[in-house]
Amino acid sequence: MELLKNHLRNIDVNEKIKAHHLFVLLTSFYILFSSISSFSGFLALFSAIFFYMSYIVGERLYYILNLDDISNCASIFNLKKPYRPNYPKHYKFGLFLMFIGILFIFFDILWVKDIPLFDPTSRRFLNVSFTALSHLLLLGWAIVVASNFQLSRIRIALYSIVFSALIMLLGYRTNVMILFLSILFVMYYSNKIKTKELIYSTFGIFLILLSMSILRLYVLGSGGNPIFSRIDLTMSIFDIIVKNFNGVFNGLIHYCSIYSYIGTFPGPRTVVANSIGVYGVTITPTIFGAVIGDYGTLGIIPYFGILGIFLGLFYKISESLKGIYLGVYAILISYLLVGIETGILDFDVILFYIFGFILCIYIILLKILHY
Repeated sequence: MELLKNHLRNIDVNEKIKAHHLFVLLTSFYILFSSISSFSGFLALFSAIFFYMSYIVGERLYYILNLDDISNCASIFNLKKPYRPNYPKHYKFGLFLMFIGILFIFFDILWVKDIPLFDPTSRRFLNVSFTALSHLLLLGWAIVVASNFQLSRIRIALYSIVFSALIMLLGYRTNVMILFLSILFVMYYSNKIKTKELIYSTFGIFLILLSMSILRLYVLGSGGNPIFSRIDLTMSIFDIIVKNFNGVFNGLIHYCSIYSYIGTFPGPRTVVANSIGVYGVTITPTIFGAVIGDYGTLGIIPYFGILGIFLGLFYKISESLKGIYLGVYAILISYLLVGIETGILDFDVILFYIFGFILCIYIILLKILHY
């Protein structure tokens, strides 16, 4: 707590909005607009605050490891030359990922022989592997924007709308939100937009999400508030997990996150749904519910501690080096914020986090080899 107090005392009013700020803010929003018990609300808020403090530790670790002078370090592949990010290679790598992603969007549509955006019931027939590979479009576009400093804001916005329309065909609103959020974060941390513009743009994304939710309800012939009813439902599932399934799953939820992709286990959200007596649909347990259900209440300490330190360190690296580092970081924090509701329970998303961790290790190795 002393670390948190010192941080709040020394905070700069001109400091950029970061992932740990948004995580605590959004978690508080979910708690306030739901009817969960006080104890469950406390656990969610404690997890968010612990993540906040761990993120600060990760930022300080960047300076403890002396990574702020990484440009003076030698490249692993050429010890005689100082390390400089190869932005053209990052850009080409991003384009390659985008090509793969777009290709598998069309493969997925051909597989299901329908467009899930207009027929939500057909979404259940999508190919799991094809859908996962289609998400490379999101990662690739974020890397392209972070690596090409000549792209204007207007071109970025227009291309983002086109790519969001493509990914929207699969019927997943979450992916559209990830795309827009990640590009906003890339532009924000590249100083292409200011804090005020970030806030306005985020509000615009919320309106887009709301419109898509209303459209989906209209197609399904349902009514109700598409945002707050979903928040209350998701948090009520978290409440049930805290009260009745605390540590009961023994890692099964996260285990299924990986092995469901090869067809040997049901999906993690299916496991949660079946456990509370609901069949034929998937249910999101929140990022807090997935951790507590698998590892118990004490599990939130190592989980959010490690996650916070990693993302805090990765933020400082991406802020300094841009390129692929910033693109991947923007994707990770976008999935983190969306994961407050859905949890980090998709194999492709877990691989993105592993990729980010490898990039961090690579930069640390550069520093070690320098000495």
